[in-house]
Amino acid sequence: MIDGALAVERRPLSEQVADILIEAVKTGKLKPGDKVPSELELGKELNVSRSTVREAVKQLVSSNIFEIHRGEGTFVCHNVGIGKDPLGFQFFSDQRQLALDLCEIRAVMEPWIVRKAAVNATDDDIKKMEMLCREVEDLIRSGSNHAAPDMELHKLWAECTGNSVAPNLIPILMQAIPLFIDVTGRSLVEPTIRTHRAIVDAIRRHDPEAAEKAMKEHIAFNRETMEKDLRDNS
Repeated sequence: MIDGALAVERRPLSEQVADILIEAVKTGKLKPGDKVPSELELGKELNVSRSTVREAVKQLVSSNIFEIHRGEGTFVCHNVGIGKDPLGFQFFSDQRQLALDLCEIRAVMEPWIVRKAAVNATDDDIKKMEMLCREVEDLIRSGSNHAAPDMELHKLWAECTGNSVAPNLIPILMQAIPLFIDVTGRSLVEPTIRTHRAIVDAIRRHDPEAAEKAMKEHIAFNRETMEKDLRDNS
């Protein structure tokens, strides 16, 4: 049930409907991944036309709050308000240098993230980490693209910090992962598997120092491989 009253004001009804839907997301009535009620349902609840609802939904899709799954309906984005490329990385002319620069930022943030995760992670969190870690390994060994579960694993570590900002930053930093995979090919297979395992093992033991050390090693392998690629292609 989407609650909200439309005000008597000059703003278009579609903007007011959009505000009501945003409030529903803020208060948890609509959660990330939830399917949004249909235009007809929302129109009846809010006493507005379907075209008004449609315009409001368009606004929220353009703001990366809702996303449309063709043939399924409209859903709340998992990373609400964060676009696929919020910082315009696709327009950077030197993508390899961009990946290296992102790696430098990750080297500052992610050791802290896994250190906090080692303190805060629950048994359920650790089970999810182990599952994602195995999924990444299986995809790597089969020669398949492992970017999606790899990103999910890093995001889960960030969620375990208890910091509300960290999980929203990870998808931005992790835009480098597909590029790492493309550039490094199979050269990081064993280091990636080994360091991922080391991080998860340290978190399972609730050992912050070991988790931080393993993450630093993980990022160092990425950085060294990227730097070698830059030298070879300069």
